[in-house]
Amino acid sequence: MKKILILSSLIVASTLFIGCGGGGGGGGGGGVAPVPPPEPEPFSMLYLDNIDGVGMAGVPYYCPSGDGFTDENGGFLFYDGENCSFDLTGFNGSIVYDDYLFIDYNDGSGVDGLGYDCISGTSGFTDINGNFDYDIDDECTFYL
Repeated sequence: MKKILILSSLIVASTLFIGCGGGGGGGGGGGVAPVPPPEPEPFSMLYLDNIDGVGMAGVPYYCPSGDGFTDENGGFLFYDGENCSFDLTGFNGSIVYDDYLFIDYNDGSGVDGLGYDCISGTSGFTDINGNFDYDIDDECTFYL
């Protein structure tokens, strides 16, 4: 009987030790779940259009979050607060022959008061229609 009692005690003790064995000490935080990472900030989109409201597709642009070409509607993606540059090679923004370009919202209304600087030395703010001044084959940076 004594042997059965000792054997039973050994089985119970070994079961307890196995249950409390090694395997990382990361638990026991009182049931508090880890905080998930914040959701990434969504991109914003604006459009580069001509005087007829037609999107200027294929214009190269460069933003800190990435670069690419304006889509078929003249759309480009950026994060709010970024400075994005547009390569306007092939466009003539001079006084003699002006390819009017505009920065617009999705509904076609112009982005008023958007600051910009161009390599040609032209700088300022977009007007109420989103229009901006630039020169022949210029590159302009917009402060979005």
